[in-house]
Amino acid sequence: MTFKEFILSRVQVFFVLVTLILFGSAVLGEIYAPEQELRYYHMFSPILLAGACVLPTCVTYFKKEPTPLQYILRQALELAIIEVIVMLLVSPPPSYSGSETVFYITLGIMILIIYVLIEIMTWLQKYRQAKKLTEQLKVLRVKE
Repeated sequence: MTFKEFILSRVQVFFVLVTLILFGSAVLGEIYAPEQELRYYHMFSPILLAGACVLPTCVTYFKKEPTPLQYILRQALELAIIEVIVMLLVSPPPSYSGSETVFYITLGIMILIIYVLIEIMTWLQKYRQAKKLTEQLKVLRVKE
């Protein structure tokens, strides 16, 4: 993967993250603070969170193909960094009366779900590209 392709994939991940963070925020808001109203400036928080979460994904840039162990370790490191960033940036809503531990566990599970969804979408996109390339190669092979 070239650096340009990597940057474009990170931009794509950013926009998917914004969408999923908005959805996750809506779900957590309905559970933990249904009576709280949002102001327009609150709409910037998913963009800031997505930007903060895309930065750690730069540890997964490889000039050459990684070994499976390297790939797994870098993905685990990436997830851990993202979890820490979000936990530091997000606090329970002011009207939240429950245990902060429960809030943060729920938030951690939401982050894990979003992370897995992003990885699945990225894998599906790469799978489709590889399948298309394979079909093109088959056509070229038949022509020869």
